[in-house]
Amino acid sequence: MRMYLISDDMDSLAGMRLAGVKGECVDSAQEFLEAFTEAVYDSDIGILLITRTLWDEFESIISAYRMNERPLIVPLPQGGIRK
Repeated sequence: MRMYLISDDMDSLAGMRLAGVKGECVDSAQEFLEAFTEAVYDSDIGILLITRTLWDEFESIISAYRMNERPLIVPLPQGGIRK
């Protein structure tokens, strides 16, 4: 099983790729829905990461799938430099 990221920002995607996590960057609701549906039904994906902005925007859709046994769907916390 593998991890997969659905992101709305290239920095998160680039960082996760450096850690060996594959994923994709989406720019619209339609792209998110397509990527999410494919990822949820891909039996190879064990953990699905979703950036916090997308999570907040599509929480009702994500919640409907979170009770499934697989994949584990988790939000990717937003980074940033703390002062």
